Amino acid sequence: MNQTSISSKKQLIAICAVFLILGAAFATWASRIPAIREIAMLTPATLGYALLGKGIGTVVIMPVITACLQRIGAKKSTLLFGFVVVLTLIPMTMAPNWETLALILFLAGAGAGGFNISINALGSKIEVDTGKSYMSTIHSWFGVGNFLGALIGTGMTSLDFSVSVHFWGMSFILLLILMISYAYLPDDQPDPAQVKAGLRLPKGAVIGLGVICFLAAAIEDSITNWVTLFFADYVKAPDGWAAIGYAAYAGSLLGMRLIGDRLKPRFGARALLIAGSLVSIAGILLAVISAHIILATIGFIVAGAGVALTFPMIFSAAGRQGAIALASVATMGFLGGMISQPIMGLLVENFELTGGFLFICVYLLAVAYGSWKAKLLTK
Repeated sequence: MNQTSISSKKQLIAICAVFLILGAAFATWASRIPAIREIAMLTPATLGYALLGKGIGTVVIMPVITACLQRIGAKKSTLLFGFVVVLTLIPMTMAPNWETLALILFLAGAGAGGFNISINALGSKIEVDTGKSYMSTIHSWFGVGNFLGALIGTGMTSLDFSVSVHFWGMSFILLLILMISYAYLPDDQPDPAQVKAGLRLPKGAVIGLGVICFLAAAIEDSITNWVTLFFADYVKAPDGWAAIGYAAYAGSLLGMRLIGDRLKPRFGARALLIAGSLVSIAGILLAVISAHIILATIGFIVAGAGVALTFPMIFSAAGRQGAIALASVATMGFLGGMISQPIMGLLVENFELTGGFLFICVYLLAVAYGSWKAKLLTK
């Protein structure tokens, strides 16, 4: 297709569509963790080890995606890593043990990391080409995909469809969206002159943002990967309804991010992050103390709203310090997501799900304190 005939609006829609794929794939996995746990015969500890594979994949892909962007460009990289993200859903349903699942999740994490960065590179290109800001809109479509994937997961579980049928069907749909969208993505040219900085840790005042990003990733990954099990094992949700907790959390996350840009000028990033962290603690405590499906669902709606703005506010503050600062803060987030999951698994193994989710509250307190101290967050 001739790129000159494709309007920037169509290109924007295509970028949003591929970000929807990433969110939907993420939610597809998260909504069926209890079923995958049974297939792979996992304990809480071995589930944590398997999830560590996903985090490692996300981190180690960083130099690889840099090379891909330099050699084939963001458009082709989006297609390549999109295939990896979608197609790794299928073998997740066949893993007989945690070691095999960890390897599959390693590939899925690598694909997700590359897919995410490639899409953001395309988003940056369309902003440069048009002189307009679209990144917030683009990122919201990850939430749309996440929420839709969670709803589909809840429906497939409640209708007693097997995890295999669910994942094969979602893979087909997401591949179709990817192939249709690809033709309309901006046709960027590889840039061999890109900085080959590799992984870097934050320095100076950016360290505060990096620490908050580390904690935020630990919080979001822990809730995402364990909330369905929380509803299945602790809340004792009726058959087919365990995924409602994830759907409630994901929907709340999306809703708050859609209005976050309107709240920031009025209240400031620092106040929003402090208040959001405290609100999230209240939501998790409601779910833990009540152990009732309705109250727990409300609790995770509150928790999702509270944590929703952490990443957007942190990335916005880091982005004002330059591209290297943004990349270093994002790297801290990847590390936080990676390290937190085996820790969460061991906590659940030794202190049950209540212990794991109460520890998330400790993370949230640390985010509130870090946000209060962070020099680069606007008041």
